[in-house]
Amino acid sequence: MMADKGRHAQKSHKGLVVTIIIIILLAGLGAGGYYFRDQVLEVYHIVIGTSSTSNSVKLSEPTVSVSKSTTTVPTTVATDPVTKKAEQLMSKMGQNEKICQLFVVTPEQLTGVDVATVAGDTTKSQLIKYPVGGIVYFKKNNVDDKSFKEMIKKTKSYAKTPLFIMENGDDELFTYSNELKVSDKLTDDSNGKKAVEAFKGGAKVLIMPKNLEKCVGGFAKAVKNGEIDSTAVDSAVVEILKVKINKGIIK
Repeated sequence: MMADKGRHAQKSHKGLVVTIIIIILLAGLGAGGYYFRDQVLEVYHIVIGTSSTSNSVKLSEPTVSVSKSTTTVPTTVATDPVTKKAEQLMSKMGQNEKICQLFVVTPEQLTGVDVATVAGDTTKSQLIKYPVGGIVYFKKNNVDDKSFKEMIKKTKSYAKTPLFIMENGDDELFTYSNELKVSDKLTDDSNGKKAVEAFKGGAKVLIMPKNLEKCVGGFAKAVKNGEIDSTAVDSAVVEILKVKINKGIIK
């Protein structure tokens, strides 16, 4: 009889617990607490003895996923604006124009006349055909200051790329020799071989070839057959253009 009373009390106790759990469960569901529901059910199974877990209730912690964003910092190489401008100008030049930029000539070597005292159609057409880097004048070209200045003014206007102008070649063949290495006078070079050797020796500016047409042709042939690397020509032209920019010859 006492045993029956004990079992009855135990059942009553469990029933009370179950009732409380159901009430709590319903309240949790009403609040949308599915996670809470699962924990309550676990407790319920432990209380009524149907859970296979240990007596301690293990609550799982929510897993937080942290995504790591990688920020890529762009790497930029600072370019000197003068160099950039010179490279842009060089990139628009054809091979003949690049080669001709290396040469500084007299107006006679450009036009083929005996003594140049004026600039006209011949000067214009020859500068189109051979767009040299610069022109050097001597006393014989200056019959009077007005005519001399007019000749230089017209010659400058005919050039696609602004020219180095040396007005007094008797004293100084090339004014910018501190910035650019120049060759010796090439007045005995009639086929370009000495111009090629001077360039290979480090000269960026080739001074006064005897025959401009043949020297330009011989130099072009040396580039074509690989004796001179075309990239070396590009580099030399960029250096020439940089000096022209720095000196205000190219605006």
